Amino acid sequence: MTRVRRRTGRVVVSAVLGLALAAPVIAAQQTPAPLVRAPAPVQWSDARWLGLFAVAAAAVMPLDRDGQRLMQRTWVQESHLLSHGADVFNAYGSPGVFVGSAALYAAGWATGRTDLARLGMRAGEAIVLSGIVGGGIKGVVGRARPYQSPGKPGDFRLFSGVSDGARQSFPSGHVTAAFAFAGAVDRELRASYPAQARWAGPLLYTAAALTGYARMHADKHWASDVVMGAGLGFVSARVVTRFHANRPTHWLDRHLLPHGRR
Repeated sequence: MTRVRRRTGRVVVSAVLGLALAAPVIAAQQTPAPLVRAPAPVQWSDARWLGLFAVAAAAVMPLDRDGQRLMQRTWVQESHLLSHGADVFNAYGSPGVFVGSAALYAAGWATGRTDLARLGMRAGEAIVLSGIVGGGIKGVVGRARPYQSPGKPGDFRLFSGVSDGARQSFPSGHVTAAFAFAGAVDRELRASYPAQARWAGPLLYTAAALTGYARMHADKHWASDVVMGAGLGFVSARVVTRFHANRPTHWLDRHLLPHGRR
């Protein structure tokens, strides 16, 4: 009887010790991994970039009047090359970049290329984001367009841009969209196709800059409108592409992108 009790006691002690030793391992296996939060989509670096462009726009404002006079000179307006170029890049800024984004997205779906559809989707998202922010600024600032107030770049009237298109000069919507498109496509290409990005990026940014020239040639914007539009589009592209890079399984991608090659 005593032997049975001793054996039973040893078994119990062994079981307890075994559980004690195994408990940390079991707990480690059952404890869920700590949640890792994705970085915020908007960071201080974006604010710094936007601040730099705002400072640049303010620095350019004293030259707005001279810029308008130059663009409206007879030889500039009557030049076939300059006028035709302005027409092309006016159309590029809108609806060109919208059509380009939609075409990339549709081509991705048609061919089952996730990367191609993603390229169009990121560009479209950046354009929409920049348009929302830029549209809000236009409405609040109420800056008169050059043709509305010739030679008076300081003609601001708060909130008048909400209902008056002639007072939606700052910032340039066409330029904002063009730089948002350029920035989004360039950043996506650099992440996936760096060789193509080497030539596509400079080409897209050049087209965006020429959109600014076109808007000034048409007397729709001051030079400072163009500078601020470039900054807003550039930063919007940074925000959108970073947001998705840190959230690869976001519901937008799961539902709106084809899941084919790449």
